[in-house]
Amino acid sequence: MNATPTQQPSKKGIELIPWSDLSPGQKAGRGGVIAVALIIVLAALRGAYGMLSGGRSESVSATQATAELSAEDRKDGIQSLCRVFQIYGIPKTDTEADSAAKNAGELFKLPGNLPPERSNTILTTIAHEFSSRQLTAKDCADAGQPVEAVSTDEGVASPPAAPH
Repeated sequence: MNATPTQQPSKKGIELIPWSDLSPGQKAGRGGVIAVALIIVLAALRGAYGMLSGGRSESVSATQATAELSAEDRKDGIQSLCRVFQIYGIPKTDTEADSAAKNAGELFKLPGNLPPERSNTILTTIAHEFSSRQLTAKDCADAGQPVEAVSTDEGVASPPAAPH
């Protein structure tokens, strides 16, 4: 029988060469890898922090946006919307109500330090109450913003009467 020499198993894996044994090019390469790894770790940490803090503020905004309307919110919203209704007429459809709420939000800022989501919710909720006939032109008059214009079939209002 022939005896064959047995081969030593080769080491598999990463062999870490000491820094002092590296050439200048190898040192630059290792430094670049360390810098890239550090940037990736910092970006991941920043993303995780942003998701955690962003999720908290969104949930607070969502809670504020869907909260019940206070009497003051309702009064301010009706006054702002009725000014728009004086120009365009009271909405008859949900689409017209959404447009009226958007116009009121752009033209008349609600008092207080409300986030935009909350203002939009107030105006949209009230505009839909007008389009569903829960609120009427009488509510505008009660709020000090009478709607004298009468809507045409196209949904466009005639201009309000000039003050005497």
